[in-house]
Amino acid sequence: MNLRRSNLYPFLAVLLGVALMALPAWPQSSQGSVRGTVQDASQAVVPGVTVVLTNTATGVELRTTSNEAGIYVFPSVLPGSYKVEAEFAGMQKFEAAFTVRTQVSANIDVVFQPAGTQTLITVQDITPIVKTDAPALGHTLERTRIEQLPLNGRFIMNLMN
Repeated sequence: MNLRRSNLYPFLAVLLGVALMALPAWPQSSQGSVRGTVQDASQAVVPGVTVVLTNTATGVELRTTSNEAGIYVFPSVLPGSYKVEAEFAGMQKFEAAFTVRTQVSANIDVVFQPAGTQTLITVQDITPIVKTDAPALGHTLERTRIEQLPLNGRFIMNLMN
């Protein structure tokens, strides 16, 4: 069979079209991502902080650590409601709630605030107010103190009151 050149082009175009349709279609991802920077109140980056991402519906936790530039990334996160938590010594605990959407990168920057200083004062009194080992109350006066009391007529029964 003798094919002419002009008939060959439509045949190649159809063959190329069929071949392109046969290539697998790349599925779209239904996941999002969460990323951010860990900083202190002066906007200095804080490396080595463990960041916890918790799905509030399922309770599933994901953990990562901020790198030397203070950046953390959760690359593949299912859509839903989440909370992110981070702690660092001397700083208040950071918490934030948000929603991850399909094919959207949520940017949640962790900013630590200084923790308030706490002073603990413990007051202890070593003198008991009530003696619990003896039911009687008493006090002993020395003879010289009794003699110095200003009593009218020095009647001994006045001392008993």
